[in-house]
Amino acid sequence: MAIADLRTLQRAALFCEAQAEAGQIGAQRAAAPAVRQLAQSIAADHERFRQDIATLAAERRLDLPNRAAARVQDPSLDTLRQASGDGFDRAFLARQLGLYRPMAELFQTMASNSPDPALQRLGISVLAAVRAHFETARTLGEPMGLRVETIETPPQY
Repeated sequence: MAIADLRTLQRAALFCEAQAEAGQIGAQRAAAPAVRQLAQSIAADHERFRQDIATLAAERRLDLPNRAAARVQDPSLDTLRQASGDGFDRAFLARQLGLYRPMAELFQTMASNSPDPALQRLGISVLAAVRAHFETARTLGEPMGLRVETIETPPQY
């Protein structure tokens, strides 16, 4: 496996782990039913993608890091754990909007640049889901005054 593919797969695993966790938190804490539904979708999709990544890594005999081992700090997850009500919904949607660009770039690169057909397919699948989640978050965030241009990007994985 090319070193670029290995690094992309490692980053993808970290992103999906964090997104699955954020979605699980949102499924429990979101105040608005639409935000809760988005969170459930994010949790389910990214858990499935995380499993797909783990399968690909195992087939290629690669070890993938988890966030604790990689010592990745994500204050946006701490914010979600402490927030409630409308403040939670706003923080959750802002996180999703801020992560869209780096996630889209990562999975677009995987889909377009990897010589590995399995990684290409995974990149396409994840990218489609990430775009759908982004569009939903953007629509839900507009009435709250959330705009992609003004959102701070959370930590990169």
